[in-house]
Amino acid sequence: MKDTIVIIGVLIGFLFGMSGIATLFNLMSEAITETAVQLAQLSALSTIVLLVVAIILIIKIKIISSLIVGAIIGAVLNIILEVNDIHVVNEIYYAILNMI
Repeated sequence: MKDTIVIIGVLIGFLFGMSGIATLFNLMSEAITETAVQLAQLSALSTIVLLVVAIILIIKIKIISSLIVGAIIGAVLNIILEVNDIHVVNEIYYAILNMI
């Protein structure tokens, strides 16, 4: 029973992780394409401004995708560890309390 729950958790985490990554790469691709179109049509000063905006958008998308994928992977790993009676979150919490 525990192995079945672990396998289901891994599959769900993998599917949501891949879907999230694909969606965020699609958003990044659209932002880059739109920026390229705008850069082709505008003057040098506005080109620099749009380039800065594009870099900021790319960085934001990478940060958001990292957070989403990290959360999904963390949740799946936590489920796997909890099913196997390894309570990492509680141990880290008690370690932090002991340090304080």
